[in-house]
Amino acid sequence: MTQEQKKVLHDIVAEVLGLPKNRVIYAYQNAPQITDTFAVMRFYAYREEVPTEIISTDEPGIEKLIAHNNLTLEIQIFTKIGTDLDACVMLNNLLNYLDKHTMMSQLDNAGIVIVQHEPIQDISELVDETSFQTRASVDITIRFTPTYLDDVGYIANVKIDGNTGKDLKINIETE
Repeated sequence: MTQEQKKVLHDIVAEVLGLPKNRVIYAYQNAPQITDTFAVMRFYAYREEVPTEIISTDEPGIEKLIAHNNLTLEIQIFTKIGTDLDACVMLNNLLNYLDKHTMMSQLDNAGIVIVQHEPIQDISELVDETSFQTRASVDITIRFTPTYLDDVGYIANVKIDGNTGKDLKINIETE
């Protein structure tokens, strides 16, 4: 998945959750935990769905390769302690929003398709032995299809001279 595709997903998640973009962060960033409500996005389990498709082009020696890949995107939401926000409800609203045709078109334009999602998991926890922080997680399977050009080269000329051994001459020329 390209950085541009990741940014499209990031911005959509921030918009739908009603969070500033700087409160939707990528996993494994070395920074202090945000104290307000925030979301974490983690991309993992990249895999080839079906073998890469090879398509001829109009240019000699150039092939177009279309990969059919998918990955899992985990989104976790951490709510600010002491608020009435519910992380499970927020994720459920996000998933419902991603099913809208306008959203599917926007993702399709970026070369992304939401294939399926797993159930939302409530992973709330007691913080400092005094307050609960609602926290939820969902895994979403995403398909993306990067395309590549491959310069495989080509044979421009072939000239074969010879005979079959029975006085039958062979002369083949190709371009």
